[in-house]
Amino acid sequence: MRGAVDQLLSREALSVDAGLDATPEEVLAHLREVAEREGSPAPTEQDAVVLSTLELTAVAGDPEGSTRMRDLDRDAPLDTALSVGFGGKDAVGIKKIAGETYVRIGVETVVQDVLLAGPARVNSAERFLRDVEELPASLGPASRALRGAWALVDPLRYEQYAHALNADRETVPAETAANVAAALTDAAVLLEPHAQWELVEGLGRTLRSGTSLHRLEDERGAERYEVRLTAGAAERALAPLLSLLENQSERFGLPPVARVAADPDARVAAEMEIRNGVLSRIVFDVGQFHGPDAAPLPLRLDLNAGSAISLNPPPIEERLAPADLTVALMYLDLIERRREEDPGRGTLPVPVRP
Repeated sequence: MRGAVDQLLSREALSVDAGLDATPEEVLAHLREVAEREGSPAPTEQDAVVLSTLELTAVAGDPEGSTRMRDLDRDAPLDTALSVGFGGKDAVGIKKIAGETYVRIGVETVVQDVLLAGPARVNSAERFLRDVEELPASLGPASRALRGAWALVDPLRYEQYAHALNADRETVPAETAANVAAALTDAAVLLEPHAQWELVEGLGRTLRSGTSLHRLEDERGAERYEVRLTAGAAERALAPLLSLLENQSERFGLPPVARVAADPDARVAAEMEIRNGVLSRIVFDVGQFHGPDAAPLPLRLDLNAGSAISLNPPPIEERLAPADLTVALMYLDLIERRREEDPGRGTLPVPVRP
């Protein structure tokens, strides 16, 4: 087991891809059970559909690309990246490269995949993106950001970016804008090196210290094992990831997918796969936190030695300012208003910058 974990750190980067290994019906059954037990609002079928497609990918690597992860000092700087998606294109992407922070937000993805909007709302979002193409060159950083391209941002000003997005409440509702900004703030925590090491080393310690290890039937060319441990140990090992998944779900107005273990001393099980001597997958049913009879909700972690997201900085030099975002959205709002008044009217002059 120790060798499989060590091999995972044998490259210059490490990737963790997380999602729920469950159908929408299974997710809904779990959410309903949690809601009944805790007296929280009943989940909807839409909630279950969205959560069943939730995908979170985190990557960390040596900035120089020359030192294996297992040979790095624990306080060494890391380049990191994170993406959150819902079965389609990424809804949110964030990178921390050489001390700079880059963000990518897919407005169309949020509307289609997260909000599961109807045709009218989707058409509105598509029209919005077409209008963005017409923004003046002076608003280049804002235009690129609104189209879903990477933007160089100040991580201390997420709330100001959200406030700017609120200027267009029809296409980017205030609640969604605030949730996206908060989601980025939560995600930024996992981009810190100490959080990356906490996740990797916590998983390694827990798997190595499992009091029982049982060989299962091989599947798809991978060795499979069942590790039995306490619920408290599983919770500690998965804490950074479970917290992020819960926060991301909450920020997008979805029910949380994880809860604190009801009995930390209860025995639970995790399944793991080793492929070519490398730990490649862990599946843990978070429903076990609520007892043996709870509705299941398997959390799947795919682990890869290497980078699933490029850790190269996007070719951007100009930082996106909240004021530029405000001006761009004012301009787009004017385009929409004039279109309603006169569909044949051409492009408008850019408003004066505040």
